Amino acid sequence: MELKILDALLSEFQKEVLGPGTPEARELARFHEFLVKHGGLRRLEVPGKQAQILEQAEALRCFHFSQYLDWYLTEKVGASRRELEEARAAMKHLNEWLLERQAITHDAFEENQESILGSEAGPPVYEDVVGSEEEDPEAGVSSVREEKDFYVPGEYSSTLSGEFIITKVQEGILYGEHRVDGREVGPILVDRAVSSGHKVGDRVHLSLGKAGDHWNLLSVGRRRE
Repeated sequence: MELKILDALLSEFQKEVLGPGTPEARELARFHEFLVKHGGLRRLEVPGKQAQILEQAEALRCFHFSQYLDWYLTEKVGASRRELEEARAAMKHLNEWLLERQAITHDAFEENQESILGSEAGPPVYEDVVGSEEEDPEAGVSSVREEKDFYVPGEYSSTLSGEFIITKVQEGILYGEHRVDGREVGPILVDRAVSSGHKVGDRVHLSLGKAGDHWNLLSVGRRRE
């Protein structure tokens, strides 16, 4: 596989494939800005220079594409439907090029493609951390089974864990009321499989990391009845 850092690969794609000043090149620059600010990726920041992403291409995950298209462009940028479709085409082109360069595996390509095209994801995968039959003595219900983490931990200004009541569900985004102090927390950026598997009113245990003006999901428990 290609061992160049992600920043170098994106620069190469822009220069050798897209060319300077093209619409796709401008979209790629906006995607790079999103990854720097909200991607939770290891980066180098030098005053007066553009931040550089130091991770290799394998750190670029399917949820980066879905969050960029379904949250960043729509809620932060206010992109039109036409702009979203153009951005989707640009991300599809990038994903195909990364596969051609053998910078990502075929499995990663397929996962990315599903997020880019908006395909329905399969159900989330859970691992049993407490035993399926163990009872929670305080809640009087079966203990929560934790989902495997799908976010690579980044640098978070704060973290928050506890039980939440889901108050709003969007594709790739959740909002929840923290049971301890009653405040609504969000937007919480999640995988599509997680958002599609929950509804308003669900009680869930969440572990979150604050990244700028949103929260990244670190782990989620199976919803309680």
